[in-house]
Amino acid sequence: MRRNDKEITDPRKIAAILKSAEIIHLGLLDGDRPYIVPLNFGYAENTIYFHCAREGKKLDLIKRHNTVCFQTEVDVRVLNADHVPDCTTFYRSVIGYGKAYIIEDAREKKQAADVLMDQYLGEEEMGRKHQYGTCMKDVCMVKIEIDSMTGKQGLPEQEE
Repeated sequence: MRRNDKEITDPRKIAAILKSAEIIHLGLLDGDRPYIVPLNFGYAENTIYFHCAREGKKLDLIKRHNTVCFQTEVDVRVLNADHVPDCTTFYRSVIGYGKAYIIEDAREKKQAADVLMDQYLGEEEMGRKHQYGTCMKDVCMVKIEIDSMTGKQGLPEQEE
């Protein structure tokens, strides 16, 4: 990272960004071109989970080459917009790399869905038993085992 003063190195702060984000952008390889798609997701224990249809471009690309990149951001706001010389943007973001795997095991698939659902519920709702009915047979769950990730913030912490 070029600007060390903007780097977030504390793993707990990086995890907090991932736990508070609503959308993640997934980067895949499509031959010699990148393919990026926004997704709902869940994060737990150094793993990202998402769901998708049982067939489609994402799955085709993952099956061909499962190395992926992901990115998300939170707390984005423009500061000093009325005075251009001082105008800047505050944000916190995470970029990471990993391997994507299609989850085949029914038990692991439900656990992944629970992580995804917990991502969007308030703390008082987290960990509750989710009712999926028969919908799990109609969706594909994918996990990304994270190899590395870095955090960044738009302003150094002492200036927040």
